[in-house]
Amino acid sequence: MSESCCSVTAADRGDSRCPASGFEGKPVDWTTVAALTSGPLPARQGFRLCRDPNCEIVYYGSAEAVLLTRDLNVQPGFKNGSDGLVCYCFLHRKADIAGQLSETGETDIFESVKEEVQAGNCACEVRNPSGKCCLEDVQKTIRRLEKELGVTA
Repeated sequence: MSESCCSVTAADRGDSRCPASGFEGKPVDWTTVAALTSGPLPARQGFRLCRDPNCEIVYYGSAEAVLLTRDLNVQPGFKNGSDGLVCYCFLHRKADIAGQLSETGETDIFESVKEEVQAGNCACEVRNPSGKCCLEDVQKTIRRLEKELGVTA
C-alpha cells in the first residue's frame, strides 16, 4: 500500500541536530516549510527547525534539504538580523511589546492574539516558522521583556 502525498510528516528521520550549529531541531510539518519557502518547493521529507539565532539555517530535512533565512518569504523573529516577529498572523514584533511595556507598564498583545486565536482567525501552521501557535512565544517574550525593562506585573 503506498502512502498518500499528504501523509508524510516531520517524523524523526535521521539526525535531529542542525548540520551547521548542532542545535537540537524541533519537527516541523512539510506544509509549514512549503508555505514559507520563497523559491522552489523542497521535496517532501521530515523537516526540523533550527532556532539557533546565529545560524543561517532555518529548516533542514531528513533527505538533506536545507533552507536558509534568505530562502523564506518571512524572516523568523528568533534569528539574528530579523525584524523581531513574535506573532506571524497578526504581525506583532518584540518592539511592539517593548513599546507598550515601556509606555504603560503593561501590554495587551497577548490578550489580543489570544482572542483572535479563539475566534479562529489565525493560520499559525502556515505563517509561523515553527508551524505552531505563537501564544507561548508571545507570553515568553512578554515575561523576558518585563524583566529586562524592570516592569512588575
